[in-house]
Amino acid sequence: MIEHDEMLIALQNSQEAESDMRNQARSAQLFVNKRDGQWEAEFWESNDNKPRYTFDLTSPIVDQVSGALDMANFAIKVSPAGGEATEETADILSGLIRNIENLSYATDIYSAAGRNMVTAGIDGWRVVHKYVDSDSFNQDLVIEPIHNYVDRVWFDVSSEKRDRSDARFAFVLSGLSPKDYKKQYPNGSGQSVSEDRDATAYFNKPDLIMVGEYYYIEQEKSDIIMMSSGQVLEDNEDFNTIKDELEAMGVTEVKRRTRMKDTVYVRKFDAQDWLGSKQKTVFSMIPVIPTYGNFRNVEDKTLYFGVVEKLYDPQRVLNYSLSREIEEGALAPRAKYWMTPKQASGHEDELSTMNTNTDPVQFFNVDEANPGIPQQNGGAQINPGLSRVSEGMRTMIGQSAGLFASNMGDNPGLQSGVAIKQLQNKGDIGTIKYFKAQEIAIARTAKILVDAIPSVYDTQREVYLLNEDGSQETQTLNQVVIDQQTGQPITLNDLSIGSYDVVCSSGASFQNRQQESNAALLEMAQIDPSLIQMSGDVMLKNVDAPGMDTLAERKRQQLLAGGMIPADQQTEEEQQMMAQQAQSAGQQPDAMMVAAQAEMQKAQAANNKNSIEAEKAKLDMMIREQQNQMQMQQQQLELQQAQFKLQQDQERLQLETMAKEAEFNLKSQELERKITKDQRDYALDVAELQQKQETQDMENQETQVVIMSTSED
Repeated sequence: MIEHDEMLIALQNSQEAESDMRNQARSAQLFVNKRDGQWEAEFWESNDNKPRYTFDLTSPIVDQVSGALDMANFAIKVSPAGGEATEETADILSGLIRNIENLSYATDIYSAAGRNMVTAGIDGWRVVHKYVDSDSFNQDLVIEPIHNYVDRVWFDVSSEKRDRSDARFAFVLSGLSPKDYKKQYPNGSGQSVSEDRDATAYFNKPDLIMVGEYYYIEQEKSDIIMMSSGQVLEDNEDFNTIKDELEAMGVTEVKRRTRMKDTVYVRKFDAQDWLGSKQKTVFSMIPVIPTYGNFRNVEDKTLYFGVVEKLYDPQRVLNYSLSREIEEGALAPRAKYWMTPKQASGHEDELSTMNTNTDPVQFFNVDEANPGIPQQNGGAQINPGLSRVSEGMRTMIGQSAGLFASNMGDNPGLQSGVAIKQLQNKGDIGTIKYFKAQEIAIARTAKILVDAIPSVYDTQREVYLLNEDGSQETQTLNQVVIDQQTGQPITLNDLSIGSYDVVCSSGASFQNRQQESNAALLEMAQIDPSLIQMSGDVMLKNVDAPGMDTLAERKRQQLLAGGMIPADQQTEEEQQMMAQQAQSAGQQPDAMMVAAQAEMQKAQAANNKNSIEAEKAKLDMMIREQQNQMQMQQQQLELQQAQFKLQQDQERLQLETMAKEAEFNLKSQELERKITKDQRDYALDVAELQQKQETQDMENQETQVVIMSTSED
């Protein structure tokens, strides 16, 4: 075990190794968050009596990039990797992680950390485990933010990986008021741990005592046991407690092996001593997750920075040049009227208030010696170079950030859609690195959760799973049942069996993907209008509005009745229902008939293009209504009306389809009768012909006999 002094030296080494980068990150935060942050200190102080305006074009860029991060859907996917891992268990792990994120308000945590990462190049969060409540022995995993990450989180100085997965220890500092410190640690020294920052460079902060948490990894030797139920257990006190119970159930030891296992411990400390004994965690990985912008290692030095660092100079030059323009404009002399004393006589008061008076008329006297109207000469002369500098800085700020006007929603040059898209893509390339940074951090979070979940959810308990579409379901973990075939007890949904991989990908949200799916279907329907009829249930289900699930189910029943859904795409219940309907009708489903019906419906849909286009318009309207949820009450009324009209159109279309089917069947029956009659007539003709041929043959034979008899005579 490391001594307290050694631990403080390790903390100091970590702080010194990144001191310059952390100061840089703090400067970036101050640049966008402090009033005078976008002015160099010497300019701000030396221009105390002059205009010092801030024309902030940096914050909108930070808002643009971080807002794009907020809109992205960072989806975690767990997949089997080895052992006895299964897709079913992987789906449970994915749903459990999504539920942990939901209960932890992880989207808010990711959003805040993402903005700080875009701004300063660094931020992060951590995973903790805690009891469900004070009366429970069950624990849950929770994602928590780390406030003031740049001041308070330090990793093993030897770690080099972006997600710090190679770190053997980490420090997390937190501030307590003197009163709270005394309450929690009555025997503590009260000496604060250094944050390694210049207090004068930051906002004024309350008087806090900084304490630390020291996370570190220890390797421990332990035995793992394969049980006859397939469950893998660690030989520890918990196993000894349930060993007899397992044996009574018929679950026995199959084999065991010794392994070296990483275990994370945590211990709190202040500047003087430890604040309690070390505590074992459920983690085998340091549960502190950083997210870095523009991360790189150069000559054993870790570098990172956000979008703001590149904007210092152009933003400061813009502030200075525009402030000088305003100053010169305010101090520049106004244009003056030149006139003789006789012309001005009696109008002195009007002339003295000329610059403040809004009256458009100026009176003067006629002077015969100087005929004509008094002339206005002179006026403000502002340095044109300042305007050119400020305009150049506006463009330079966006380009330095890797963004262009089109990325900010502007089209100053009235460019074509293709040109705008090309510039947007160019800007996206410049900002995609921040998306990748967030993906890496969230994937690391998921790996830590997957590793810790078997240790936390190790008893039979019911948990909530969150599906990708936002719906919830419950699942019972570690349920022991008797195998009906072997008679041996088995454990269902044992999350400790097998190993799993984790990936995180960013893309559109599930809701947006639904909208994109409908838009794609509507585009394809322009080529093949029958797709509207064939995919009606899918499109209605993709509309997130009240009553749409019911309407989609009705549409699916119509498609089933019309033979539009193939058997391999039907549920077991639907297949049973279709078989029962066919049996009650005294016939089996005919594949040729189904195909004919499909072709007929396709032709019918093409003939009713106008009604299909009307249906498309209604669906477009419903999608637009979904995107404008701020007027939900009015939208719901309109949507109900659209649903009723859509249902009428669908029923009418179904009736027309049934009529066409009846007509087709009638024509088919007439055709069959005609074919049968033709076949019967043909058979009669053949029989008559054969009879004539036989009669002719007999006559020929008789004639031959007569001829032979005559020749003999």
